[in-house]
Amino acid sequence: MWFKHRAWVPVAWLLSLGNLAAVWFAAQPGEPAHATIHALFAVLFALGARHLMARHQADARTERSLDAIDQNERLLDTIDDLQPRLQELEERLDFAERLLTKYQRADRPDTPPR
Repeated sequence: MWFKHRAWVPVAWLLSLGNLAAVWFAAQPGEPAHATIHALFAVLFALGARHLMARHQADARTERSLDAIDQNERLLDTIDDLQPRLQELEERLDFAERLLTKYQRADRPDTPPR
């Protein structure tokens, strides 16, 4: 659980580089088994660092996706809240247009009012 912290990525890279340097120091006195172990650790720490980086990137993408979903849900809620208001405004506008048309026809002498 505590390997999820992003500080472990540079730690793993530093351990990989340290073991890579240790390969050279272990190979100088002619200890191939010791050098091989350090090379193996260098590769394993590098693979671990890559895995941690990929996991953090996936977590960040998941978090951004969840944020986008939350924002989308808030927008849908806002739209749902605005729909009744919009319908009421449409009804008022229709009523006002009917009244305006009625009064405009009443002002004309050639058309009878309804």
